Parts: sequence; structure tokens; C-alpha cells
Amino acid sequence: MIFKYKATIPESKTFVREYEVKSDMNLFKFNSFILNDLGFAPDQMVIFRGIDANGVLCSEYGLFDLGDGSMDKVTFADVVAKGETELQYCYDVRNDRVIKLLYEGEEEGSPRYSYPRTTFEKGRNPDQFSKKYEDFDEFEEFNHGFGEEVEEVVGEDNDE
Repeated sequence: MIFKYKATIPESKTFVREYEVKSDMNLFKFNSFILNDLGFAPDQMVIFRGIDANGVLCSEYGLFDLGDGSMDKVTFADVVAKGETELQYCYDVRNDRVIKLLYEGEEEGSPRYSYPRTTFEKGRNPDQFSKKYEDFDEFEEFNHGFGEEVEEVVGEDNDE
């Protein structure tokens, strides 16, 4: 079985990733995939937090067992079975910066794909060591519109 997750960053309107993972994949292997996908340094502390549909923190999964299981022992099937519809991937524990992974459903896997895989991406990767997410693509529309206004005004001045 394949589980689908949508990844967002709380303070960003542009960052979106959609992932498909095998239900029996453990969180440690997915952590390795995310590190590679987002270009993060592998030597930093990370934690997955399991959140239920009511927004209540149910579990924390670390590299070491924090009481709910370690990342190498907990699978996506375990998380879904516990009713944790959201995983928060805390990639900056010191500043509590997270990527929210919302469970979107499940489907049969395809033999022509290898999992995990990224099926959709939008927005820049977050800087792992910055205190906030900055995506300059958010301002592209504003800059484009401003440039058009300036050209029109300059064009009118040249006609006189």
C-alpha cells in the first residue's frame, strides 16, 4: 500500500511537496529521503511529531526512543493506525521549525515507480539553518507588476 502526504511549511504560502511512501517504510528511511530531497545536512537532530485530527500531539519519534518509539522502528502504517493524520517533521529543533506532512490517503502502488517519491513540488527548499522560511518567488508577481507600471509611465513621458 502507498500512502500520500502533502508537505507544507506553516509560514509559507508557496512551499508545497507531495510525497508517496510505502506503508511499511520506517520514519528513519523517510528522514534520509527528505534530507536528500531538500538538501539538508544529515548531521542535525530531527524529530517527527504525530498529531491527530484534533490537532493534539500524540507521539514524538526521534533518532532515539523518546517514549513513543524510535524512527527506525516506527512505520507509516503504525502512524496511520494510531490516528495520526499529520506528521510534523521538525528539522530545526532549536528554533522549532517544521514541515507539516498531512496524510492525504492511500492507493495501490505501481511497479514502475520506486518509493518514496516526490510527485509534486512548488516553492524553494527551506534553508535548514535560517530562522525563517524565505521564498522570493512570493514576490515575483509584485515585481513583475511594478515593472510594467514603470514602463508605461516612462513610455508616456517619452511621447511628450
